[in-house]
Amino acid sequence: MKFARLSLFIIFSILVLASSPVPARGLPDIFEALEASGAEAGIVEELDKFVRENPGAPALDEALLRLARIYVERKDFDKAAAMYQKLLEAHPESRYKFDALYELGVLRARTGRVKEARALLLPVAEVQGASLDLRAKAVKALKGLESIAEAGNFGVPAAVAIGVILPLKGQYSAYAEDALNGVLLAASVFGKADGAGVEVIVKDVGSDPASVEAAVSELAHDGRVAGIVGPLLSSTAIEAGKHAQARRIPVVTLSQKEGVTDAGDYVFRNFMTPAQQAAAIAEYAVKARGLRRFAILYPQNNYGTELARLFEMNVKALGAESVRTGSYPEGHTDFSVELKRLFVVQEKERKEGRRQIKEYKPTASIEALYIPDSPQAVALIAPYLEYFSVKGVQLLGANGWNSERLVELGGANVEGAVFVDGFFSGSLRPGTEEFVKRFTEAYGKTPGVLEAHAYDAATMLISAMPEKRDDMEGPSLDRESIKARLKNFRFKGAAGALAFDERGEAKKKLFILTVKDGRIVEVN
Repeated sequence: MKFARLSLFIIFSILVLASSPVPARGLPDIFEALEASGAEAGIVEELDKFVRENPGAPALDEALLRLARIYVERKDFDKAAAMYQKLLEAHPESRYKFDALYELGVLRARTGRVKEARALLLPVAEVQGASLDLRAKAVKALKGLESIAEAGNFGVPAAVAIGVILPLKGQYSAYAEDALNGVLLAASVFGKADGAGVEVIVKDVGSDPASVEAAVSELAHDGRVAGIVGPLLSSTAIEAGKHAQARRIPVVTLSQKEGVTDAGDYVFRNFMTPAQQAAAIAEYAVKARGLRRFAILYPQNNYGTELARLFEMNVKALGAESVRTGSYPEGHTDFSVELKRLFVVQEKERKEGRRQIKEYKPTASIEALYIPDSPQAVALIAPYLEYFSVKGVQLLGANGWNSERLVELGGANVEGAVFVDGFFSGSLRPGTEEFVKRFTEAYGKTPGVLEAHAYDAATMLISAMPEKRDDMEGPSLDRESIKARLKNFRFKGAAGALAFDERGEAKKKLFILTVKDGRIVEVN
């Protein structure tokens, strides 16, 4: 009997062991596999999972550092920064602390966040705990940032420079950082290219007119500064243009504000205005698609109201017709009343057995519907067309539609929709392809419209400088000649072929985009 019980116990134990999961590998084994595989994807995922699931494991600080370096190599800078931060926060006494501080500091400088970079590099350069080699590297890195005050100078101090005016603090700081990344790429701060040898001097300017004047004045008095890129905000663009004109220094603004170039011949703009995008989508619809009868449905805000007005004006100028117009309060979610009114939908009820069935018949002759609103609003509006039996109507939109959210939320209802934007990272235009490749290699992410416009503005300023960078009139660059070169300059940049017209406005072909097979693509 005892033998039988013992046999059963042995069999039970064998079964339990057989069904138990194989113990996960420890960090030493994972490190060994990493070194053998050359950071193969599966091993990296295993290490990432181990770090997440074993917060108290020995050697976790080393694992975090290794992961951060792998993500830097992969150009996944957001993940790399998260690993460095986790190491610094969770392991403040780690022997890898100074490595993490230095490497995160270099990463922050590389992505234009120079104040953070300086704060991270200083302890490495000044504290005795860091190795002599690491301290020397930190000191060298800081030399490129040592003239930073509120914003800073980027790159090695050079004989020539460009100024940048951006709102680096506050609610618009993320947009400012995007634009700065584009400028730094044009100036080749992180690599060798045509912009090498050009310093970038950044001034942090909010919405205060006095700060704009001070920034423009300071840059204008620096004889090395060829011109200025910025600002972004409409509230500061007019001020910047006025002061740049008075001090005879070229400025290429990045604002949509109408009339910004009216200040004079030293003021240029490289950004898509509402007038330009409304004209582009109207021209495509009428000339390329042959559409003649349009309806407009717009939100009751500045963006929607202005684009609706401009689109209607352009359609009429092209000999077509805006037959019906409707509007709705901002944040509206039920569009049944607006759509029924817009398409003059007749409603009829019939009985089928015990069921009452409603039938809808649109009676207005409309070929296209223009909606200058967000992807979220479009995704709410589009299903009503099918519900009310509106068929064969072309959906047209504005630059706000250029978002993956349009496809995610709209699905089949936005298939074939056409809209316009000032930049499209998936374009096959030669200048665009080259820019996207360079930007992705430098920053590990895909550029957007702000990065593209800032890059083109800075590239044009740099290209308008004398061919010999030391060819200066005494202590200053000849800004009159730089202005003249800008007026006659032609090049293919991030947004394709670009030039300035007689009013200083950028002349370029906007990107006509459509949804095809669930993806946003450029219209051929």
